[in-house]
Amino acid sequence: MIRTLHRLQPQATSIVVTIYDDDDHLFPALQAGAFGYLLKEQPAETLVKQLLRITNGEPPLSPSIARRVLSYFGQPPASPSPPPVEVHTPLTDRETEVLQRVAKGYTLPEIAVQLGLSRNTVADYVRQIYRKLDISSRAEAALEAARRGLVRP
Repeated sequence: MIRTLHRLQPQATSIVVTIYDDDDHLFPALQAGAFGYLLKEQPAETLVKQLLRITNGEPPLSPSIARRVLSYFGQPPASPSPPPVEVHTPLTDRETEVLQRVAKGYTLPEIAVQLGLSRNTVADYVRQIYRKLDISSRAEAALEAARRGLVRP
């Protein structure tokens, strides 16, 4: 459903609000392009505050979900990582810089300040990256950046 939404409305921001607090629901939703994942069990006031973070380019994540995502990506690999495989889809130097920062979890305004660009320009770069790499979420961008050796998984 999320992938379909992003194909029909590429500018759409999808947020999952659910009762499911498990990896079997969380990671497929993020991989499909969900920008955030919130648990319904939180007080309404907390949900509203988390949703308002979208205006700053920050993904709304329930605290337990954020810990789970950080734990998942912070785990050391079971075996030594192979050298980065050459990827066939080339990115410009600037797109590579933006992808690296997206993968590190920086918000669009933070990336804009770091690179001396406007937030809209950074958003355009992100859209170009997503289009070129055929991805639709920050989670997929982080995985692609790790594959390219731009960040450590």
